Amino acid sequence: MGALIDYPDRSVLAVFDDPVAADAAIAAVQAAGIPPAEVERLGGPAAARAFDGTGRQRGPAARIRRALDFSLMDQMPDLAWYEAALREDRVVVGVRTAGRDRTTAVVAALIAAGGHFINRFGRLQTEEFVRWRGPEPGVHGLLRR
Repeated sequence: MGALIDYPDRSVLAVFDDPVAADAAIAAVQAAGIPPAEVERLGGPAAARAFDGTGRQRGPAARIRRALDFSLMDQMPDLAWYEAALREDRVVVGVRTAGRDRTTAVVAALIAAGGHFINRFGRLQTEEFVRWRGPEPGVHGLLRR
C-alpha cells in the first residue's frame, strides 16, 4: 500500500491547482539553489493514499496513530487537506528547508508560481504562510480551521 507520510519535518508544502504552475515552482525553487533531491512533486491517487490524513486507508491502528498525531502536533490535520487536494487532481510540492533565509526564498518562489496552502513544518513548530485559496476540499469538519 506504500508508506504512510509522517510529519514532514523541516519541509514546506504547497498546493498547486495547475500542474504546469507546480512545474514552474519546482524550476524556480531549484533556480534559487535548492538541490533537486530536496524537492518533491506529489500528484495522483498513490500520493493521496500515502498522506492518508485520517488513517482511514490503513485501518484501526493507523486511525489511532493519526488521532495521537493530531493531539500532539498542531498542524497534523493539514495532512488531510493535502490528501484532499491530491484527490481533487491538484499537485502538492514539498521542499526541505533549513534556515530562515532558505525557507523565505522557497516560500517566495512557491507564492510567485501560484501556490497556496503553504505551510512549513518545523522541528518544534509549524508556520502558515498562505491559507487555502478557492473552494475548500472535502475534509471532515473536525479537520477544518
